[in-house]
Amino acid sequence: MLKSRYSPVESLKIMGHAPNQVMGPNIELLLWNVFKCKKKGWLEDFKTLTCDKDLILLQEAILNSPFDIDFKKSLQHQWMMARSFKNVKTNIVTGVKTGSTVAAQQHYFSVSKHSEPVSQTKKMLLATLYPLPTLGQSLLVVNSHLINFVSFEKFRAHLDQVFHTLENHNGPILLAGDFNTWNGKRLRYFNQLATSFSLEEVKMDRKPRLNHLFHHLDHIYFRGLEVVNAHVHTNIHSSDHYPISLSLHTLNPVAIK
Repeated sequence: MLKSRYSPVESLKIMGHAPNQVMGPNIELLLWNVFKCKKKGWLEDFKTLTCDKDLILLQEAILNSPFDIDFKKSLQHQWMMARSFKNVKTNIVTGVKTGSTVAAQQHYFSVSKHSEPVSQTKKMLLATLYPLPTLGQSLLVVNSHLINFVSFEKFRAHLDQVFHTLENHNGPILLAGDFNTWNGKRLRYFNQLATSFSLEEVKMDRKPRLNHLFHHLDHIYFRGLEVVNAHVHTNIHSSDHYPISLSLHTLNPVAIK
């Protein structure tokens, strides 16, 4: 049996500083699988895309690289990274990373029960809670990267794990990430769960990619918020995923079903 080049490092790293006290009423969000920051021009695109964002949700984010300084010394965002595995040759750690202009009230992370084949790596979810302008209201943000290259049963187990984090939250929700929904069966099950939690999917104009089997892998679902605008940055090529920008507005509690 071949020895894996990856080792588990399931933990949380907090970096940077959040300058604001509450999230909203206007929220600018960026969702992006950054492909482990391997493509040329990634950092320049990242800085341009994130300069005006209140929430930034990254998948395949890395740690222990030359890019660390941009997160550790940030005065614009608090960064939380849920780390799932490390490349034992390069020492680079991979996971999901959430940036916010407001410090999280609470946070929670968990790793998939099952591993992906060959690499034997697991995938991570990170849930963060932010205060809203309305007293007593909080926004739950769940940043996820779903397990891939496994049976539907293992995929379903991980997705159930993701939705379990929503069960005790009665307020607004943002659920976003790379969900690896590259076939109809996966997407149908995802939408069944989303409907059961009164979540709506953000609609956006897409450009399908051959390497994603012409299916859309990145999704944003919401509850208790108003979508103002969504834009897919098809002009950005410094990852194998297109970045997605989203403008949102918080609702009064009476408007939340």
